[in-house]
Amino acid sequence: MEIRILPQVARELADVPKNLNENIFGVLQRLEKGENIPMPLCRPLFGIEKGLYELRFSHQSGEWRVFYFIKVMDAIYVLHAMKKKTQKMDRRVLNLLRSRIRSL
Repeated sequence: MEIRILPQVARELADVPKNLNENIFGVLQRLEKGENIPMPLCRPLFGIEKGLYELRFSHQSGEWRVFYFIKVMDAIYVLHAMKKKTQKMDRRVLNLLRSRIRSL
């Protein structure tokens, strides 16, 4: 299934450290080939939206998250990338994810 990175996310990924960015794109390539990425690297977020997933990366610069949405029979959309700052997901991030899913 094709990976489509939203233009906003391409700008967000520019802030990610280079070696971590390589890891992120490596995992996205695995997804594109149809590989199932297990926990703890990937976590479904069905409580927010069916088809929404979170990739979880640990790096010396901190914890990073990349959110993607599988639109069946279409593509995998990378919706958001961010450095995690708190344990709980920020309401603003939730609203952003929902808004980007609706726009698909």
